Amino acid sequence: MHTPLKTQLRIPADSPFLTMIQGHVRDLATIAGLPPKEILALELATEEIFLNIRDHAYPGGVPGDVLVNGEIGDRELRLDFHDQGLPFDPSLLPRTDDPAGPHASGGLGLKLIHHAADEVHWINRGRQGKGLCLVKRLPRAAEAMPQEVRAEIARAPAHTYAIRPMRPDEALQVTRIFWLAYGYSYKNEAFYRPEGLVELVGSGRLISYVAVTETGEVAAHVGLLRPEPLPMAEMAVLVVSPAHRGRGLMEALTMALTEKAKELGLFGIALNPVTSHAASQRQVMGLSAKPCGLELAACPPRQFKAMGLDNAAPQRESYLHCFAYLKPPSAAVVHVPARHQEMAGRIYAQFDRALTLAPPGDSAAPGDYTVSFDRGLLKGSIRIVRAQARQWPEILRAAVDLLDIAGAEAVSLDLPLAQPATPLLCELAEAAGFFFAGIWPHGAPDGDMLRLMRLSVPLDLEQVRIRPRFGRELRDYVGAEMARAARAVAPRGHTP
Repeated sequence: MHTPLKTQLRIPADSPFLTMIQGHVRDLATIAGLPPKEILALELATEEIFLNIRDHAYPGGVPGDVLVNGEIGDRELRLDFHDQGLPFDPSLLPRTDDPAGPHASGGLGLKLIHHAADEVHWINRGRQGKGLCLVKRLPRAAEAMPQEVRAEIARAPAHTYAIRPMRPDEALQVTRIFWLAYGYSYKNEAFYRPEGLVELVGSGRLISYVAVTETGEVAAHVGLLRPEPLPMAEMAVLVVSPAHRGRGLMEALTMALTEKAKELGLFGIALNPVTSHAASQRQVMGLSAKPCGLELAACPPRQFKAMGLDNAAPQRESYLHCFAYLKPPSAAVVHVPARHQEMAGRIYAQFDRALTLAPPGDSAAPGDYTVSFDRGLLKGSIRIVRAQARQWPEILRAAVDLLDIAGAEAVSLDLPLAQPATPLLCELAEAAGFFFAGIWPHGAPDGDMLRLMRLSVPLDLEQVRIRPRFGRELRDYVGAEMARAARAVAPRGHTP
């Protein structure tokens, strides 16, 4: 790791200096190795930030400066735009997914800024002013840890382990375990940055438990991810230090987090083992989790050296979505499209869950949905909050933008099964190239969720290795639906 390259530019918040600040950002992004398309996005975001400072921090032509601190590190470019103008409360900004909200032009501007960066942070410095920090991940291929390095890790002596919640000062040890176990092949970059891990825990989106030796060494980690206030959570970020493997730490951590989930009153826990290696699914099956969906092409190809898959042709990694109930499930009333009712019945039957199939029907209320794009994973997501079939042209446009403009290689479309318009939207989506990928129990605010997917890259299902028998049957069903979807859009080319 080299010493970060730091720069600083101070210019007047006046229009003639706009091209100067854009040129500075462009030069930094070029030196950092970003591609032209992403450099242009940062230039546009810089213009938006500069003009907002000019017009709102120093209104009426009041003189003032803009200070830009740049930092190029090993894995990220940081741009901090600082001013000492009028105080501002960022909570007054509209949501980035609500362009029709108050101050609509500001909302669109904020969307532009978020589109250009991987992270955006407001910083209030009191009498020193305020700042907007943009963090841009730098392009780097996934690095698998060399086999010869991992072989040098000696087995730790016998220890007594305490299983407990992670403390903030232990986050650095956890990130180092991820590197020791996976190199830089793990999908979520936050788990390689101590501050990212601490922020996830502090925001309530992650509950972290660790196994700690009597000497204070963190030997393993497991977390419950809960990005939304749903009555379920995903058990994820499982990692054991190579020096402490084979000592039952994962089982102990899993049991502790399961008890924590029960204390929280959650209906159940979702687990998403990789499909590049069936052995990774064994522990999930041991938790009585049942397969109910496939998240295909969820992240770029990873080289998990420990799995011995070096000879396999690289393709995007997929996950088997499984669910384990923590309490007897209540009966479900769902609106499933007719073509998928048999498979849906089989999925629900695994959980001994009573199922009532309700008829379709459009909603008189206006539809609502959210759109997100993960630049690092090249994955887009459209979540329908209120289903309305008449809104389909708008939803389709969002899907086209994710595929053709943002460059998404996989797009998921999540439909709420508790709402009558879901079968209608499903039919429209399948005609546009989306395909059935499974059911996510309690994945929507009002109940279960039907997931559809659309891929823009090839995927060989022979490399999608599934251990449980029903999981393999589900894979075959999804594969047939994927082939049907490909035929549906073949005459029209790439765009759905």
